[in-house]
Amino acid sequence: MKLIKLKLNDDFRSLKSGFELDFLEDELKNKFEPYAIVGRNGSGKSNILELLGAIFYNLELRCLNFLPDIFEDEERADKIDTKVQSPNAYELEYFINSFHIVIIKQANEYAKISKNGEKVLSEELKEILPKYVIGYSSGENEILSLPFYKMRFIQYDEYLNYLTNDISYSSPESGLIYLDNIFSQAIFLTNFLLSDETVLKIFEDDLGIKSVKQFRIILKQNYRESMSDEYQYTTDEKTDTELTSGLQSKIDFLISCSTLHYKDETTQELIMDFYIDDVLKSIFKRFFGTGLELFELFQTLILLNQYQADNELKEKIYKSNSLYAKARIPILPWEDRIFKFKDFWIEKNESRILSKSLSDGEHQFLHTIGIALLYKGTPSLFLLDEPETHFNPAWRAKYISTLKKCFDGDKVSPEVLITSHSPFIVSDSKPDNVLIFEKGKQNSVTCKRPEFNTFGASVNKITMGIFEKRETIGEYANQIIDKFKERMETTDDLEALFSELDQTMGDSIEKTLFMKELFDRIERT
Repeated sequence: MKLIKLKLNDDFRSLKSGFELDFLEDELKNKFEPYAIVGRNGSGKSNILELLGAIFYNLELRCLNFLPDIFEDEERADKIDTKVQSPNAYELEYFINSFHIVIIKQANEYAKISKNGEKVLSEELKEILPKYVIGYSSGENEILSLPFYKMRFIQYDEYLNYLTNDISYSSPESGLIYLDNIFSQAIFLTNFLLSDETVLKIFEDDLGIKSVKQFRIILKQNYRESMSDEYQYTTDEKTDTELTSGLQSKIDFLISCSTLHYKDETTQELIMDFYIDDVLKSIFKRFFGTGLELFELFQTLILLNQYQADNELKEKIYKSNSLYAKARIPILPWEDRIFKFKDFWIEKNESRILSKSLSDGEHQFLHTIGIALLYKGTPSLFLLDEPETHFNPAWRAKYISTLKKCFDGDKVSPEVLITSHSPFIVSDSKPDNVLIFEKGKQNSVTCKRPEFNTFGASVNKITMGIFEKRETIGEYANQIIDKFKERMETTDDLEALFSELDQTMGDSIEKTLFMKELFDRIERT
């Protein structure tokens, strides 16, 4: 997928009507080149990610085979009108699967869509949407997550509908997925079980992680008997004790792959232990084929942990446009979850450790690079909000090159948008792929390309040219140099001041320039 143009004809968050963004119009460009979206805090960077997520959420509502009653029941007074969504008016162009797609939505109307100049029929809509729209945010910022949380509940309701009507279920129909930390272990495991060894070398080279040694899956099947009183409700008696039965054939695959399995009659939990070697990996390969197929099973099982959400709560989320919608969703206690991982042991630098003992940066590296490995080779859209926040400077410097390794050789590559404050991300991006967001006095957001060549530019040049920070040192250290400058005007012993400055301050451009000024004054006296 390759974006071409996006224009708003209605306000959306901090982006005002008339906001326009031109991408690179190159249908034949398969080389992976992500967009670096940069700017100061609060400049509207994340809004562009949520805007794209909301657009594709609204489009998917039109082509899903199942929608909850609140979207479809004409007799409901509170029915959600899918013609009136946020954003309510926009224009979007992109290339996908060799098709040129133009989408124009007028206010309070369904979007009109054309493919290579011809009208797209409703039954064709799914074919011209990204295979997956993947959202990720490193922090507590909820701006990006709202359309994805709505779709997460739709996917859960979709599964319940299949289950109650005895319809065979495979995986969520919608490809809109928000990969927050509840999916971290599933991403980690899937890659190490089914990815190519040459690909996994990325993790060994950068993290020292060679392999997964063992893990346990706990699956609660007859769960109402042991769940907390707080969550003693469902909307359908059939799902009270059989929430996982619609996935039984794939659960049987997991049982076949397990080294040991048994049912705990006290807790009504199915316990599956996995001790990993090459033979077990080959068994996973035989039953699941690809990492993405296994991950989609994990995704569905993780979705089942939303059973505590009743219809009233879900409908409030479906109708919400609030940044605080996520706060409505209760966090299920670990012991009440339908599906969970446990005893996840890995080999790192010749030592055997629990995966939970990894640092925040290591978890984020496994998560964000793992996403790329799972969805490589698909015509998808990645919306990544500060995916390298917890990285040390060395990892930030190699983030783009590592992503390029993930997609190297793929005939089809995704479109990737990355918001960041890291000058290293910018330095690995060509100026056409750098989008600088700024917020004006009237809180209107604008976007521009840099006025200099960012590719290979120094960190200092980028921080000056984009973030308007001229200093290369911290503010406190800069204040100390200013105090040395004040003393230069009053002291009689410039050489002693020169020596003190050299011993007090570490090397920097600021120190070097001041020392030259001080040395010249000493020479003149």
